[in-house]
Amino acid sequence: MDARRVVLALKARSAADAFLPLFRLGFRSLSAVSVGLAARAAERVWFTPPRSRLSPASAAFLGTGTRADIRVNGRAVATWSWGEGPAVILMHGWGGLAAQLESFVEPLVRAGYRAVAFDAPAHGASGPSSRGKRQVTLFDFSDALVELTRTLDPIAGVIAHSGGCTSVGWALRKGWTVPVAVFLAPMTSPITYRKVFGQALGISQKVLDRFASNVENDLKFRWEDLVITSVSRVVDTPPLLVVHDRDDRETFWRESQDIVAAWPDATMRTTTGLGHRRILRDADIVSEVVDFVVSRTREVEPVLLQA
Repeated sequence: MDARRVVLALKARSAADAFLPLFRLGFRSLSAVSVGLAARAAERVWFTPPRSRLSPASAAFLGTGTRADIRVNGRAVATWSWGEGPAVILMHGWGGLAAQLESFVEPLVRAGYRAVAFDAPAHGASGPSSRGKRQVTLFDFSDALVELTRTLDPIAGVIAHSGGCTSVGWALRKGWTVPVAVFLAPMTSPITYRKVFGQALGISQKVLDRFASNVENDLKFRWEDLVITSVSRVVDTPPLLVVHDRDDRETFWRESQDIVAAWPDATMRTTTGLGHRRILRDADIVSEVVDFVVSRTREVEPVLLQA
């Protein structure tokens, strides 16, 4: 794994990327004093997403939607919706915002769907997560997704980006269902990014192992269960379109190939030159994604009407 990709992956993970050399020095010093303290410090960095700033144009766009707050684990999560009909949930990624999926709203509404987006806990206009105002887990994302679905009838599909795809995979594993799914630049395996994280911060293997064990014990899960490719081994998975750019520097294109190979009804669309976020705004990709949702939900329309 090249050094540039390691550093860029950490930038997607931590709000403190400008201080990477200091982080490395700090972790080396702390590790020499206490493996346990270093592991807990790593945990804090891991669960702190970067801050995304809402532009005036994006704020104005959200203002065109119907705002509603739902309660997730006792905390407020901000949602917006446009249009009427079966709902398609738009789910941003780690450190993202609902407005990042703006390009999908108008085509979905025009096609007869209700587009619904939300800021994940500890993101944007939403309240704190289970870990507080500035920290969050992908399980919080998943909890918000499941709770939002309870307010929508019927639901037609989900379009998720990056770490949001991981949360969709977890929700499916835990029994949530959706007729159609689209993954845009998915983060397939948190285990891969755990290794990247450790390399970027210069964390010793002993500290990284303690960190991984602490997180499993605290959150009551296994890292392996968050790997998207594993979901199809334990539950029936929905028809899936995976879109990933070969030049993505934050998530790994080759791992999207693994998802498509593992899920029974999955299709891969590779792009070039769009990177991790421009893929959300490219007109051709937006059109292709919406066409996929429309075509595949029509196949299950009787189920939707009975929901």
